[in-house]
Amino acid sequence: MKLSIIIPVYNEEENLSQNLPHLCKQTEQFPIEIIVSNSPQTTDNSFTVCKKHAKVKVLHSEKKGRAQQMNFGAANASGSVLLFLHADVKLPPDFYTQVKTAVEDGFSFGFFAYQFDKRSTLLKLNSSFTKKNGIFVGGGDQCHFITKKYFMDLNGYNESYCIMEDFELVDRIKKQKTPFKIIQSKATVSARKYKENSWLKVNLINAYVFLKYKLGCSPNHLRKTYASLLR
Repeated sequence: MKLSIIIPVYNEEENLSQNLPHLCKQTEQFPIEIIVSNSPQTTDNSFTVCKKHAKVKVLHSEKKGRAQQMNFGAANASGSVLLFLHADVKLPPDFYTQVKTAVEDGFSFGFFAYQFDKRSTLLKLNSSFTKKNGIFVGGGDQCHFITKKYFMDLNGYNESYCIMEDFELVDRIKKQKTPFKIIQSKATVSARKYKENSWLKVNLINAYVFLKYKLGCSPNHLRKTYASLLR
């Protein structure tokens, strides 16, 4: 099974510097393709960081936006399975074997439970909700994996969503009643938002914006609301 890891990037120089060496080591053991889908708005040295790694394929998306960049990366991927990774999220060491096992077990879609890079009781509570199915699971930080065939059948991420494109895809999959796998080997997610804002504030904002999404508010309205409330 060839796995294509697709990383949408917008000024992610620092995170790429930390994440790419680990991913490139995995390509020495497993059939993994690493694709960085770079935003046309990127102004930092993300491209230079990527070029230091021969195993990394850099694509320059003509369109801005995470959904657009991920779809562009997927269209140019050669793997039979796609894994979408945020630049500031670290996959667990056994991610390849976990995804391979899930696909061989018949799951065409799934994602990872996660933990934060900072220990606290409240953040541990947050991460506990990523371990099982529920209304809030399936965010992009959980690293979606999906067979390329199924992804193309779904027409990829909805590019009209400049935010919540991850939940919108999961909602479509749930409506089709497609079984999915939540891998219990945890990805590691940055707690930066919680450091710059309080735990309560971040969770209230997330819940508020998520509710607006469920009520059918436009993606542009959701993005403006989120940006105005969170530092």
